[in-house]
Amino acid sequence: MKFTFKRKSKKCAEDVKCKERYLFQRFDEANLWLQHKCVVWLERKTAHLSAKSWILILFCFVVFTVGGNVYLIVDSLNGNDSKSIERSPISRPTNRVVFDSKQNQLNSSLSKTELERFLRFQVYMDSLGRSPTGKRVQDSILRFRLGL
Repeated sequence: MKFTFKRKSKKCAEDVKCKERYLFQRFDEANLWLQHKCVVWLERKTAHLSAKSWILILFCFVVFTVGGNVYLIVDSLNGNDSKSIERSPISRPTNRVVFDSKQNQLNSSLSKTELERFLRFQVYMDSLGRSPTGKRVQDSILRFRLGL
């Protein structure tokens, strides 16, 4: 009697794992081969340098990196605010919306979509006041739409 359905083999999951291991092994081999080629190329380019040259290169590297770091530290401690990043303080909105069931019952005259649009607009208006250009837009909206 022949079976009409194929039996599921446990080898399927093992084959996938074996293929993944093989793929990772090939990536590792390619990575090591590329590293080896880079090492050989760098050794060929620096084979003519003497010990004194290496010491001089190391000294120059240390001097430049330490000098750059000292410059950054002194410049940041100097208090030179012309290049500093402006930051605005975090503030709570004065007209924030409280999400509770009592307020939802009071706003029963508004539909759910109208209430969501209203809340999104309040968040948008609050976010406008955080940047100088947004503040100008917010002021112009409030000037033309009194009582908003």
